[in-house]
Amino acid sequence: MMFGGGMMLGIGLLMMLIFLGLPILLVVAVVAVLVALVGRRAGPVFPPPTPAAPASAPTAPPARYCAHCGQGLQADWTHCPKCGAPVEARQP
Repeated sequence: MMFGGGMMLGIGLLMMLIFLGLPILLVVAVVAVLVALVGRRAGPVFPPPTPAAPASAPTAPPARYCAHCGQGLQADWTHCPKCGAPVEARQP
């Protein structure tokens, strides 16, 4: 008779695992799927890198310099932007 009682205990544990374990596994699976879907829709954590700006053509060095402070001057400037001194006219 001991054998029959032990067998019933084993079946009882198996039934408990089926009735309690399967719903728990289903809940865990549903939560995992939802987390995966939400994570996929959120997009990447870091923004994609911005493309590098095209390299601008190297600028030519200034053709003239201020006689007062040495600041480089453009050809059409009449006064130095740094010190405000008038620029002497260029001799051809």
